[in-house]
Amino acid sequence: MVKYVLHYFKVHGRGESIRLAFKLAGVDYEERNFEFADWPKFKPTFPTQQVPALEVDGQMICQSKAILRYLAREFGFYGKTSLDAAFIDQALDTIEDMWSELNVVFHGPPESRPERMERFLKDVVPPIYATLERLLAQEQAGEFFVGNSITAADLFFFTAVDMANHISKGANTLEKCPKLSALKERIAANPKIAAWLAVRPPEATF
Repeated sequence: MVKYVLHYFKVHGRGESIRLAFKLAGVDYEERNFEFADWPKFKPTFPTQQVPALEVDGQMICQSKAILRYLAREFGFYGKTSLDAAFIDQALDTIEDMWSELNVVFHGPPESRPERMERFLKDVVPPIYATLERLLAQEQAGEFFVGNSITAADLFFFTAVDMANHISKGANTLEKCPKLSALKERIAANPKIAAWLAVRPPEATF
């Protein structure tokens, strides 16, 4: 049996889609968390000096989407064909465009965060959500980004929207996107994911 160890902060962040993949697959893993204040001590121990990082039988993988893609392949959440995988990557990279802007909101000066948040909600979210709705509409069934079951793209989408809503102080950023809103509800309704959502710690306050 493969031993998985996830290293990350005590937040949802970029680690949450990885946790969701484990929960959806029903695969056990160990998680080792640390505080932000302790990061300088742990940082040199990771190959890219970044987290999340995943140990797989003692071998370390860094970069959140590399980890998610690896797990998706292992657990069957990466489509059935190479073309499916390309469409999943297309959605993942589109969502990453939004996540990169979330990083700008997080990490800039605290005093100007309200202005960055306003720009994010006004200028970043609408076009990316519009693109994601078009990608969702391309799928014949229209229930998930690719195929008729949850893939890595859906997990990353769920996590990104959760984070956008969180830093928007609870605002529903999907309010004007009925198809994406329904997708998020379908993901949350999966019994294994719902069980995790019911017990996971709340997101940290930034």
